[in-house]
Amino acid sequence: MQPLTIILVEDDPVIALSLKTNLEFDGFQVFCARSPAEAIRLCDKHLPDLVILNFLLQYEQDGMALARLLRTRYLAATLLATGARPQDIARSGDFYAGQEVLFKPFTRRQLQEAVARLADRFNLP
Repeated sequence: MQPLTIILVEDDPVIALSLKTNLEFDGFQVFCARSPAEAIRLCDKHLPDLVILNFLLQYEQDGMALARLLRTRYLAATLLATGARPQDIARSGDFYAGQEVLFKPFTRRQLQEAVARLADRFNLP
């Protein structure tokens, strides 16, 4: 069985490295992007099963808009990781009510559980 392919979109290199390390330790194939444009290039190349992305990216496109694009274009499950408050996300005009969200700081176990929920929901390998 092939490992789940994950694209990680995180503009903070320290957080990206930590998440990548934990996900790879759990057996996933992980590719990192620091910007929406880089995420799209990686998705074109690797066709991810899951995309984990920061809700508040420091670029021209926020994480929710990028998540919507990736779900539509690549049919990828998405998981938002954010330091924003729940009420700030709920007020976002782009927020998708069924979106899986992890609020920072989160534990490795919380990450594992969120990935497992998405794998079950989307029948991922």
